[in-house]
Amino acid sequence: MLLLRYFLCAVVSATELTTLMKGYNLTSVEDRLSNLEQTIESRLNVTERVLGQLLTGRSNANIRSLDVLALRSAGVLLSHLEPVLFSAYKSSSQSGISTKVTIRFEQTHFNLGNHYHTENGIFIAPVTGVYLFHWTIATSGSSFSVQLMVGGTARASSLVPYPGGDDSSSAMVIINVSKNDHVWIQLYGSSEHVYGGSTYIGNYYQSTFSGILLHKS
Repeated sequence: MLLLRYFLCAVVSATELTTLMKGYNLTSVEDRLSNLEQTIESRLNVTERVLGQLLTGRSNANIRSLDVLALRSAGVLLSHLEPVLFSAYKSSSQSGISTKVTIRFEQTHFNLGNHYHTENGIFIAPVTGVYLFHWTIATSGSSFSVQLMVGGTARASSLVPYPGGDDSSSAMVIINVSKNDHVWIQLYGSSEHVYGGSTYIGNYYQSTFSGILLHKS
């Protein structure tokens, strides 16, 4: 706080001092310095009050009275939030997939925070919040559906229609997810086929699964 006072005093130039004194009939140096000190104190109080309100969202908060560590540990002040983002894809095709089998997307383009697990195809939410999920399933053969599972409950689904050849189907959803919820894509059908492959240009058989944290609750 002492450093802030020194900073405020330093930025008050001689020209600004004259401006601050304008309108006052002050003749002595002592009067001028006293008035300047009062002006700086007033500005400092306003700054401390505004900072306190911004940090806590409370209208009566003042930075002088804040115990920052205590407020942060209590969740009043948010710790730095790392971005949560993953974009995964199947690197190889998979056949004979049956109902309630998790579709594993074995590779990632992005996996900030490493919350998506390529070994089992499951994303574990690091915080409670609003998430966006998007998936694309490339296939051939009979029609089937896929489900977005959150904590063991189907929260969204999409139809992969009978393509009459090679085709793909995509879907997107924005939902609330709780901290530590497991999120995955599972198939609902019988002995189905899901394409996977490299990311080279010209490879049209890409099945993908992506997610991003939009807002922390």
